[in-house]
Amino acid sequence: MKRLWAALVLFVLVMAVCVLGIFHTERVTAQMVQNVTAAKEAQERGDGKAALQLSREAVQNWRADHPVLCMYMVHSRLENIDQTLSALPELCRNGAKDAFLSECDKGLAQLSYLTELEIPNLENIL
Repeated sequence: MKRLWAALVLFVLVMAVCVLGIFHTERVTAQMVQNVTAAKEAQERGDGKAALQLSREAVQNWRADHPVLCMYMVHSRLENIDQTLSALPELCRNGAKDAFLSECDKGLAQLSYLTELEIPNLENIL
């Protein structure tokens, strides 16, 4: 009987960690999408200075959340996002507007896929 209780406790703990991971992923993804979108919109308006600042903030926020995400996600996906976001400030600083906007779109797509792939649903399971 003790083993059954231990198994139940472990099951509840695993489920709690999974749910917390899902909420954390959604929070981080929403924040990053907001940051990258704001940087992209600033660049589209022609405000390169604001775009540079916002892209730096996006990189800083990503680096703060990256260690926690690494605990429960595939590292290659996270590294691809990291590389894309890390390129944004340099592209903005060098005046490569089209490349900056393209990398913003790429980053937004990667963040969208990250949420889709990590949240359990019937499509991901099958």
